[in-house]
Amino acid sequence: MQNNGKNFIIMCVLLGAAGLLSLDVYFKDFKQTDTVRINDFPRTVGAWTSQEIPLSKEELAILETDNAFVRRYKNPNGEQVYLYIVYSQTNHKVSHPPEICYIGSGVSVLEKRQDLIPVSYKNLTIATNRLLLEANNAYQISFYWFKVGDTFTANYWQQQALVAVNTLFGQRKGCALIRVSAYLINQDKEKAIKEVKEFTSLITPDLFKYLP
Repeated sequence: MQNNGKNFIIMCVLLGAAGLLSLDVYFKDFKQTDTVRINDFPRTVGAWTSQEIPLSKEELAILETDNAFVRRYKNPNGEQVYLYIVYSQTNHKVSHPPEICYIGSGVSVLEKRQDLIPVSYKNLTIATNRLLLEANNAYQISFYWFKVGDTFTANYWQQQALVAVNTLFGQRKGCALIRVSAYLINQDKEKAIKEVKEFTSLITPDLFKYLP
């Protein structure tokens, strides 16, 4: 009986040490190079064609990765949306809530709420955060959410928990922040929301393909 008790204590100590080691690995800054380059993401989606908007060195330094892009997609009707994606297979810190970046940048968050985007691909419904933004008297609707492996979530802490759990079990999966936005024309918020949701439905299959 004494040996069983000692074995149990030793096992608990080893499990605790393994857990601490895994957490230590999780919180370290990972410097490995991503093997997936998201710039391969399609520049044409259906009738939408895109134009690259370069990110500055300062912006890339804040993101701690160059595996990111901003593109303006436009369709033949003249509708425009902006797609922003940042991704890493090794650095979980790249995907943080964009409100952090708005602080001190002259962008005001006038409204934040939860919103759902139904998409035709696999009959999914994507939970997102919807922001109403204002800068220099221009208004923008912006939807964002996170992706860890094959899981979408609107909750930053749930995203971090998924990364931590995957790390503990030795399954390092890529994490991404996805943001789709559109400017309000003639203060028409509903039209901007509709454009973002329709475009999101179109790109959802590619989000799984190019952001593993």
